[in-house]
Amino acid sequence: MRIEKGKLYAVITGDIVNSSKLPSKQRQRLHHVMKEGSKAILKAFKESVPLEVDIFRGDSWQLLVNDPSKSLRIGLFYRAYLRAWMGTSRLDTRMSIAVGTVDFVPDDRVSRGDGQAYQYSGSAIGEMVKASNMSLRFPGQVIEEPLDILIQLVDAMAMNWSGKQALAVTGALEGWKQEKIGSLWKPPITQQSVNRHLQRAGWFPVERAIRFFEKQLSEAVR
Repeated sequence: MRIEKGKLYAVITGDIVNSSKLPSKQRQRLHHVMKEGSKAILKAFKESVPLEVDIFRGDSWQLLVNDPSKSLRIGLFYRAYLRAWMGTSRLDTRMSIAVGTVDFVPDDRVSRGDGQAYQYSGSAIGEMVKASNMSLRFPGQVIEEPLDILIQLVDAMAMNWSGKQALAVTGALEGWKQEKIGSLWKPPITQQSVNRHLQRAGWFPVERAIRFFEKQLSEAVR
């Protein structure tokens, strides 16, 4: 993959929480859902995600985002997708979002890349406290702390999403209207039912937080 010298990218490093405690059949299903989630990201955010999610060590993953302002939306999409399609609110993933330069990325494996963003993201997930599943690293920038606090608040809401709430959120993160989100269910559900799922997920303040994050980060990386 061609990397622009001096350009800022986002690297998201994640792992599945307590994956070793899943029964064998659920671990097999998890790998399938993680791969399907990668395809869904490439389809929904093709302008921001150049390569598929790299899954390694069974329950770890890494993602490169060439527009850092979209990193929270995309990372949250993957988190919601996994919970929705695994069908359990007990499954969750941690993730560290880091913004920085990238030196190189092989075309076949995101996890084999290197650079500031990789180093920041990898160290951040190792330092993450148990009470949190999301963090931001943007060293040297005054917006790092306030945006990390914002992410912590979004994380606190996402931790409580049910599978159905998470499914509704995946559509909302793509910007779908509620009628279209209802088509994710088989059979489809009504717009009113979708709205109830989004309300209970706390989606509307979460959406405001995401938009604020995108505005602040897009200005910072210009």
